[in-house]
Amino acid sequence: MSMEVFQVKAWILLLCGSLLFADQNLVVAGYTVDAVSYDYSATIECLKEPLRPQYNGGIIVNPEFSHGLAGWSSFGSGAIMHKKSEGGNGFIVAHSRNQSHDTLSQKLYLEKRKLYTFSAWIQVSEGEETVEAIFKTTDGFTHAGSTIAQSGCWSMLKGGLTVDSSGYADLYFQSNNTKVDVWVDSVSLQPFAEEEWRSHQVESIAKARMREVKVHVTNSKGEILDGAEIHFRPRHNKPSFPIGSAIQKDILTNGAYQSWFTSRFTVTVFENELKWYATENMRGKEDYSVADAMLEFARQNGIPVRGHTILWDDAKYQPWWVKSLSPADLKVAADRRVQSVVSRYSGKFIGWDVINENLHFSYFESMLGVNASQVYFQKAHHLDRRTPMFLNDYNTIERSGDSKASPAEYLRKLKEIRTFRWNNGPTGIGLEGHFDAPNIPYMRAAIDTLAAARVSIWLTEVDVRDGPNQAQYLEQVLREAHAHPAVHGILMWAARGPNGCWRMCLTDGNFNNLPTGDVVDKLLNEWKPKSSKGKVDVNGDFKTSLFHGDYDVTISHPFMNSTVTQSFKVTAPETSAPQTLEETTTILNVQVDCLAEPEKPHYEGGIIVNPEFNNGVKGWEALGQGTIKQQRIHSLDSFRQKVNLEKDKLYALSAWVQISKGNEAVSAMFKTKDGQLLHAGTVIAKSGCWSMLKGGISTNTTSHADLYFETGSATVEIWVDSISLQPFSKAQWRAHQDASIEKVRKNKVTFEVADADGTKLAGVQVFIKQIRSDFPFGCAMSKNILTSIDYQNWFSSRFKYTTFANEMKWYSNEARGHGQENYTIPDAMVAFAKQNNISIRGHNVFWDNPKTQPKWLTTLPPEEIGKASARRIDSVVSRYSGQLIAWDVVNENMHFSFFEDMLGKNASAIFYNRAHQLDATATLFLNEYNTIENSKDKTAHPENYLKKLKEIQAYPGNENLPFGIGLQTHFPALLPNLAYMRAGMDMLGSLGFPMWLTEVDVNTGSNQAAVLEEILREGYSNPYVDGMIIFSGPYIDGCGRMCMTDPNYKSNEVGEVVDKLLKEWKSEEFEATTDINGYLDTSLFHGEYEVTVTHPITNASKSMIIHVSKVNPDEIIHVKVT
Repeated sequence: MSMEVFQVKAWILLLCGSLLFADQNLVVAGYTVDAVSYDYSATIECLKEPLRPQYNGGIIVNPEFSHGLAGWSSFGSGAIMHKKSEGGNGFIVAHSRNQSHDTLSQKLYLEKRKLYTFSAWIQVSEGEETVEAIFKTTDGFTHAGSTIAQSGCWSMLKGGLTVDSSGYADLYFQSNNTKVDVWVDSVSLQPFAEEEWRSHQVESIAKARMREVKVHVTNSKGEILDGAEIHFRPRHNKPSFPIGSAIQKDILTNGAYQSWFTSRFTVTVFENELKWYATENMRGKEDYSVADAMLEFARQNGIPVRGHTILWDDAKYQPWWVKSLSPADLKVAADRRVQSVVSRYSGKFIGWDVINENLHFSYFESMLGVNASQVYFQKAHHLDRRTPMFLNDYNTIERSGDSKASPAEYLRKLKEIRTFRWNNGPTGIGLEGHFDAPNIPYMRAAIDTLAAARVSIWLTEVDVRDGPNQAQYLEQVLREAHAHPAVHGILMWAARGPNGCWRMCLTDGNFNNLPTGDVVDKLLNEWKPKSSKGKVDVNGDFKTSLFHGDYDVTISHPFMNSTVTQSFKVTAPETSAPQTLEETTTILNVQVDCLAEPEKPHYEGGIIVNPEFNNGVKGWEALGQGTIKQQRIHSLDSFRQKVNLEKDKLYALSAWVQISKGNEAVSAMFKTKDGQLLHAGTVIAKSGCWSMLKGGISTNTTSHADLYFETGSATVEIWVDSISLQPFSKAQWRAHQDASIEKVRKNKVTFEVADADGTKLAGVQVFIKQIRSDFPFGCAMSKNILTSIDYQNWFSSRFKYTTFANEMKWYSNEARGHGQENYTIPDAMVAFAKQNNISIRGHNVFWDNPKTQPKWLTTLPPEEIGKASARRIDSVVSRYSGQLIAWDVVNENMHFSFFEDMLGKNASAIFYNRAHQLDATATLFLNEYNTIENSKDKTAHPENYLKKLKEIQAYPGNENLPFGIGLQTHFPALLPNLAYMRAGMDMLGSLGFPMWLTEVDVNTGSNQAAVLEEILREGYSNPYVDGMIIFSGPYIDGCGRMCMTDPNYKSNEVGEVVDKLLKEWKSEEFEATTDINGYLDTSLFHGEYEVTVTHPITNASKSMIIHVSKVNPDEIIHVKVT
């Protein structure tokens, strides 16, 4: 090469947002705030000894009672005394109490415009009692918070307050049961200025909603390459954080309402239209038409919906006919209601409010028994296993004095629900958020306490009472909620109808913003992803901070003839625990596909002589009638090098290719001594820059062969450089697979075990059992599973992912004639899959092969085919929307073009767009064969696959669709070209989309099982492959190409291979002990594990569920046992 080899390698590192704030000097609104950091921690366990006071007690005198009763006095007519625990811990006891407020007190000076966070540790002398912290001020009494205190252990009370005027106040505690003594310790009251409080929000947003991004650019030699330009562009104009508003049925007929709503919000809830009294106004006469239409509207606009509500525990809000029912009849009616509404919308909502406001009300408990809520949570979960079931109530964060719905009472109710008869489905915390004048410190502290339950928290019905400060208060509430790291979404209760809104409107009747609407628009604009661009510095770095969301990142440089743009997702770290820089770094390798100069050859050229042409054309000679450096006459006219190919070796080929004009497909070929042609790979080469061709071959004979390059057009010159052919033995190839599996499918996990005092424990027994694998490895199923228990047991014991072989295809669903749809069979198969927690790939919406259309369709003219196709996609995708993980939208549209021929060249692109409108959560796959199976099939080789996918993506409105790469993987029972398969997956994986092997099988033959094993190992070990589905099943499904069992469901050779790999790719359960330093290191496959840790002396044990994930490499699990 005469010029310097040039390559851009860009690593994008996501750094934990906490790195933005290395100290406590925070920049807020253009000025620096010297702020005390806020402590978001809260403890909901009852501890033997209290923790140290937060902020060292803040302005509290003698917060730990280390100096007896100094600073404290009795309050009311009771008495106080100082006591010490057996361990020497000092605390205060209020005894001889006659009134609820007879406790202890400290006088404090409180300032207006300050925000106070409060905490204390409480115990009572017997039983279990609610204890409140109250401040008596010059303006009255302010409740700071409460907890449910117990005897024998300490409970944390966390709260907060503001005051209307500055002055002295008495802090005291209150419990209604005067027979108990109240014990208090570790009291803290920390004041914050408004600027400090705002700085906490800014800091928390940087940690919870943003991440720092670092791009590092070097050339192929690893040398820093300054001057490269980086540009991040958000793909969406809305915040990735879910924020929305309730809607009501008027939106269906009001275009102004629709435009205003859809341009702003990313989530919604129906105000009343899904409630029982709305859907069954007359007993037994259900009408879901309005709710169905509203859900369809939301789906068409890609807006997820919360399900509100299954039941409501307030007697006032039952259907009118319910109130006259006997308990027995009510149970029948309520059971039918739950069955009806949950099964109808199973998988279609992002959350369910199961029994609304069952902290304040108890209609169903009074009629059906104290466990009514628990029972209906369990029933709802059984009908919709993957959707979180929310407890939804008011005043938990709005009013500190409402003891019915305090955080402690809320958590108690949640625990009752979650522990009832193994009711372990996903649950959530719904906080309605109906505010008057908000107590923001209490709101934050309450969410802190609830967050300790570690379940999803949503503010579900946020509004503020009408008044002169309504917009100001709304902004305070929304800022506090958005900034809190435990809050996962916000919905405002601002649905507009003909008569206005319930408590708060965002617009007037013409959908012009009110001040509240202006606040919302301001915050939406503030919180949405922004563009960021710049040049790398002298160190090769570009740094920026980005909101979570989807971006296109473009990297360009003056030396490059083109730019590279790749999709990039900024997400939060999976864990909220403190992390090091290494633990929070995600690396994206972005490569430019067409370079001004080629890279150095892989493996230094391998067995190729003169791979970089540094010695002229030594080792190379002309092939055909063309000459090196001269004109070509035929497509095969090229140049060649003789190489020696060995039996049972795998050869990885790469080369950099350019042509003299235009764009042409250039293939690398091997011609063996006996005349056999081996196709190694293809690239679409361009004029003016170098493109990489990557492929491979394997051979079952030892022979000399000619390596040459060809293109269909003889009028272009072929330029080639940096050629490499590297041989690998089978053992070496297998070693690559094993090393890759260890790297991409497993994590190193360290268990650090200590006692309650933090002392590391040696010799602790740790039992580890994997209960779920993260990698989706599944199998097709047929309708035969519905009638065979043996089939069901065989399948469900092995697989958690599936594709229906034929039952969801158009010719199956509308076989009898135009408009005669029948989904009975796929409905039943979907129900079976749900019952067994099996995820489904939707296969398929359309099939582009003219031979696989419904018979009646091919008789129609193009216009009618268009209408029928529109009905088909609307019917099948809306029917199963939210219930499938993916759709094969237009099957095999590279080999076939029925719909393009009938409806126009953009038919596929239009179908993908519509599918996403109907099912916004599903990944949309392009599903093809021979892309990695057959190197001779130029129609679907990886370069053409990428070209087709980019064509669909380039159609207006498709830029941001969630595309997936579907590789059918139908192999013959011959020697598989694993080198070509690997190279193809590497090339396709560079696009960054999810990639699945969707229909893996091997044709019947003596080597069927062995070939299948090689293919599955190659797929599983490839870092770009996200899932695999075997397109086979038991004997009952027939063995046209491949089956896995005999007639008695005993595994045959193919089934034994699958069973072996399922076992091999799962961590075996084992028991080990910690070393002398209290550590146990192990390597585990990604997935969920049951872990039991047993103390070596006390035999006390602690069990937990852990998740080993690829986003948390080298994870340390901290365990404490007593």
